[in-house]
Amino acid sequence: MQGPRASLAIENLWKRYDGKTAVEGLSLAVQPREVFGLIGPNGAGKTTTLKIIVGLLRPDFGRVVLDGHDILGQPYDYKASIGYLPEATTLPDYLSGVEFLTFVGRLREVPREALGLRMTDLLHRLDLDGPKRDLIVTYSKGMRQKLAFAASVIHQPSLLILDEPLIGVDPAGQYAIKEEARTVTRRGGSVIVSTHMLDTAEKLCDRIAIMQHGRIAAMGTLAELRSTSRAGADATLEDVFLKLTEEAGQPAPPETSRRTLLGMRR
Repeated sequence: MQGPRASLAIENLWKRYDGKTAVEGLSLAVQPREVFGLIGPNGAGKTTTLKIIVGLLRPDFGRVVLDGHDILGQPYDYKASIGYLPEATTLPDYLSGVEFLTFVGRLREVPREALGLRMTDLLHRLDLDGPKRDLIVTYSKGMRQKLAFAASVIHQPSLLILDEPLIGVDPAGQYAIKEEARTVTRRGGSVIVSTHMLDTAEKLCDRIAIMQHGRIAAMGTLAELRSTSRAGADATLEDVFLKLTEEAGQPAPPETSRRTLLGMRR
């Protein structure tokens, strides 16, 4: 009997910037109803990978398959099912919170009545009821982050991609964001979280991939990562991460030559 088809499959993904490899032969699969964590040192290739999935970057080589559809061959329709919160958000300062969410919801083709209910629910749970009609220019960093998150889930996506979602957010807001992520999985969707907050990743994620130098250094559940790292049965994710990336401060492996990369057969 076959298991469930992967919600997202990445196969042998490569991306280079100015002759330097950012992502090198990356392969992973994210299952339905799963929160998948992507962690690693700065410059490991996490954000580049996420930008490729959402279509902001085109890979040099490899495949990204979402619900059975190759997103490079079909680069538009799949985006309707994705929610994306980038690491650095840019919001329209001279709209109010309600105006911005209304704009995003209509852009996402959420029916008017459903949009009103959805906004009310999100604004309440993210503690943005009070300032919802204030201009975004008056919002604090944490309020802006929560509003950007609300925009990323306003249409109830089946794949939610979060890049450092909790930076600057108060504890109650962090809880609301994590609960909404879990709601996505309860509906049968999937969540990918890239974060340096390892305690959060440990509690939230079902499986975790540790990236280093553009590649997967280790991947699995926390128990599996503990076994791989030989860090002990009681090791925290931080312990495991530090052990598996202890060579991160050393020079990266030699670059794969451009001739090798361009010589790959697509």
